[in-house]
Amino acid sequence: MNSIHSILLVDDEPVVADGLQRTLRNFGFEVQLADNAETARQMVENSKFDLILVDFDLGPKNDPKLSVSGTGLVFELRAAKVGLPILMYTVLEGEWYELASLHAGADGYILKSTSIQLLISRLHAHIRRYERDTGKRRSTTHRLGVGRFVLDRNHQVLADNEKSMAVTQKEARILEILATNPARVVTSQELLDGAWGRRDLDKTLDSLRGVIKRFRKKLDDKGFDDLIQNVRGQGFRLQVPPLGTTDSASAFHD
Repeated sequence: MNSIHSILLVDDEPVVADGLQRTLRNFGFEVQLADNAETARQMVENSKFDLILVDFDLGPKNDPKLSVSGTGLVFELRAAKVGLPILMYTVLEGEWYELASLHAGADGYILKSTSIQLLISRLHAHIRRYERDTGKRRSTTHRLGVGRFVLDRNHQVLADNEKSMAVTQKEARILEILATNPARVVTSQELLDGAWGRRDLDKTLDSLRGVIKRFRKKLDDKGFDDLIQNVRGQGFRLQVPPLGTTDSASAFHD
């Protein structure tokens, strides 16, 4: 069964917002409503969402705190490092509105006249892309290339042609997240969110450091290349030495 995806819908027209909320719920989404930018910011800070849908024509209101437009809200969320998919949802049709949405940091621009089937498809597509980019969505195969090694997800084994090593569930998830994001540094929070359960009591930065430190020692003891590099102050990335390289000097710092 697919997990239920949560959407924050930001729209100051109650009739429209309530109607769309009911429709999206019928298609299996969990939908929470915010009718102004201030409420939306608080909800993003305090709740977990998979996607944010924002009305372009949001506000302005008499209260200065509620006067932020749709594009203004998107800009503020991006400035606050909110990486979730954000889509602008509007009746305003035209290139200028679409450009303004994209320049503010939105991932897409959807007209309210779009069919519900196309809207649902686009929501799922953006969520799937975000999950793949952040390593939260597993690929359809149980075998994943990690440098010149292969990670067998089903049996939690890391192997090459000469040797193999059992890995823990968290070690496997960390490797999977790094291997599916080889071109960028993955933040500690992304690794924690992807490798630890939502209710894990030990979901802390110290726990992540401990798992990675022990895992790197296992790699060294088994004669495997060092696969994880700490990019100080930023996070971690997959470290794949060139073929023939045997140096496994540690790049992890406490």
